[in-house]
Amino acid sequence: MRRAALLIAVASALTLAACGEGTLSSAQLRTRASAICVRTAAATDRVAVPSTPAQGGRFLREGLAQLRPAAAQLGALRPPSRLHDRYERAVQLARREIALIAEHQRAAAHGEDVIDTYRRLERRLAPLEREENAYWRGLQVPACIRR
Repeated sequence: MRRAALLIAVASALTLAACGEGTLSSAQLRTRASAICVRTAAATDRVAVPSTPAQGGRFLREGLAQLRPAAAQLGALRPPSRLHDRYERAVQLARREIALIAEHQRAAAHGEDVIDTYRRLERRLAPLEREENAYWRGLQVPACIRR
């Protein structure tokens, strides 16, 4: 009987853990989002900058490998209701940037001129980054502001 009670207690604990933590406080959200962005910035800083046009696709591919999980982690955080809409918009913009980078990475992989591809990417990313940065500033999460 003790074993059955123990199994029920463990199952209950696992069920509660699987339900997630619920809504975070503003401070918790800022702390967790900042930690994700700091780790991601450190990881993307380690991606070797291309020294030749032929390495441009690799640079984008390796950057995406860091950015995608970070966006998923940010998206998994549950902001308090008063920050919900702004936070979701910031994460949505980050995902749009990732999709744009992926689109240009594929173009480079399919033989498009890498330099032209980078120029187009920069032009298209700039307004998204400005808008996303404004949201992170408003949310008081400076670690997620892209420089």
